[in-house]
Amino acid sequence: MKKIGIYLGSFAAISLMFCLCYYASYKNALKDFNRKAKEQENSLYSELEKISEENKTLLNRLAKQEDEMAELTALQEEQESIAAGVIAHNTVLPTVSYVEETYNMVTGQLDSVAKTAPGFLIGMTREELSAYLTNYMDKLSLAEYEAGLLSYEIVSFSENKVVLRKTYDASKVPYKFYVNITDGMVTVFYSDMESVFEYTHIPAVDLAEEDRLALIEGIYVKDREELYSILEGFSS
Repeated sequence: MKKIGIYLGSFAAISLMFCLCYYASYKNALKDFNRKAKEQENSLYSELEKISEENKTLLNRLAKQEDEMAELTALQEEQESIAAGVIAHNTVLPTVSYVEETYNMVTGQLDSVAKTAPGFLIGMTREELSAYLTNYMDKLSLAEYEAGLLSYEIVSFSENKVVLRKTYDASKVPYKFYVNITDGMVTVFYSDMESVFEYTHIPAVDLAEEDRLALIEGIYVKDREELYSILEGFSS
């Protein structure tokens, strides 16, 4: 029994020592694990802070670039506005040097004559002058039409000098006169079909039916020779 007691006591002592060693080892392992976890956590925080700083720097750089672009755009718009204002107020002065050119497409001749600037030109902008020339062509006078005016354009424009050019081609004028019936009488108009060249006092009722129908449609006449030949035929 004594030996059994010794064995049991020894076994208990060894078991206790083993437990104490295991517990000490466990505590050391847990402490080491916590230390490494803390180190990893600190390292992760450091990386996150580094990334955050880099992103902040990038965002600041992008914001600065956007501000610079906005300033540049505003400057360009201001310059364009100023330039537009200057152009818009670039008007013809009373002291302007005025030149009128005439180009004949039939002969190929270009004539240039310095003249006193017409009153309508003073104070005009380029846009206003262009509109005036367009209106001039839309409401062409009889003389200009018969002369074969094809275009009226600005060659050069500034507040101190204006050059305009008229281009003519008489060969493009299809007819000189237009014969029709007015108040029952044969009437000869100029090529604009509005200005009267001659009231013939020839009653349309006295003409052959074929001639009356032609006059109702209107007869286009290229020159005086043809005109007088037609009128002679009506009178006979």
